[in-house]
Amino acid sequence: MNHWLGLAALPRLTDEQMAAYEISRANARGHALSRMTVTIAAFYLCYALVDVLILGDIVWLSLSLRFGFILPLALALGWYQTGMARSIRAREIATLGVSMAANLVWCIVLASSHNPAVLHYFYAAAIFQMVVTIAIRPTFDLAVWASLGTTAINYAMIGLLEGVTPVYLFYHLAVYVPTLVLTLVASHQLEVERQGAFLQLHENEALKRELSRQNDELERLSSTDPLTQLPNRRGTEAEIARLRRLLTPAGLSASAVLIIDIDHFKAFNDTYGHGAGDDCLKRVAQAMRRELPDTVHIARLGGEEFLVVLPQGVPARAEMLAERLRRAVSALSIRHDHTGDRNRRVTISLGVACGSIATDAALAQLLQAADEALYAVKAAGRNGWRLAAAAADVARTDAA
Repeated sequence: MNHWLGLAALPRLTDEQMAAYEISRANARGHALSRMTVTIAAFYLCYALVDVLILGDIVWLSLSLRFGFILPLALALGWYQTGMARSIRAREIATLGVSMAANLVWCIVLASSHNPAVLHYFYAAAIFQMVVTIAIRPTFDLAVWASLGTTAINYAMIGLLEGVTPVYLFYHLAVYVPTLVLTLVASHQLEVERQGAFLQLHENEALKRELSRQNDELERLSSTDPLTQLPNRRGTEAEIARLRRLLTPAGLSASAVLIIDIDHFKAFNDTYGHGAGDDCLKRVAQAMRRELPDTVHIARLGGEEFLVVLPQGVPARAEMLAERLRRAVSALSIRHDHTGDRNRRVTISLGVACGSIATDAALAQLLQAADEALYAVKAAGRNGWRLAAAAADVARTDAA
């Protein structure tokens, strides 16, 4: 049932949610509990003045127990509450325990008096019920147990008061029982609201995490080529932006790019079909990715073209990587009977350029140089690489 006698049911929290709930309320709840303990203790000690004014025959007993026993106990409780390693539930139980001890001391003081006014004063027992439910604001289950303990203390001691009659007991119950019920109702509602607010926040946080995960996944998908699982042009733009944030101007100025083209790929597709063409693209992409360090960016530009961005790539290293990539793809031995040469296997051609990627204009100039070097390799027979640089134009082809 969601409601019983107009009361909303407590939310159903899993063990994991309950643990998270306890953690979430620990910090703020711990400070509030400490402040409330100081307030209640001060209020309790001030009631010694009421004892002096109303029950003159037990003044010294009252002062001794309030200041000699309850005050040190309250100070010890304050120290205990500062232990942040202790769970908030343990601190609430300790606070309720001290409150019930104070209730018992108060009952002992009143039971020791012979003043008829003690019967009127004992109606204040309802205050202790309000303390353990409304003032301390423990969880509802603790409020129930503390209420039972407080009620047991008060009605175990009421028979020791001088002048108690069945009629007085009835009147006292007529005040105390509604207080007991209403404060427990209030405690229940407070707990429902606390847990409901936590669940709403917990669900909102879970939704935010899921949305963030989905956004990250969408971002990854939008920057990833679905066939080869390499970054696409958008992924390359993001990588260039990242390098510009991380590298020094000198590092950006000493970079390299490799533009790679699968030789005679249109003829391969036309002969063996698009399924075989897709498989070829995937195998070539995987072979090149294996040959490159993880820190080197490789992407599919589209069709049969790929791009490698080598930050801080000196010409010698760029040449070495170009040859490794050429050999790796050739070693796949993917049959291709329409190459127009003796290779009869899938090969790649590479254009390499070294220079700056610091600005879009510099990057465009570098890509243009690499593209021109690639066309030079194709004109020379394919299955090779060429380095286009300001001071050198080195070529390596292998049509054998």
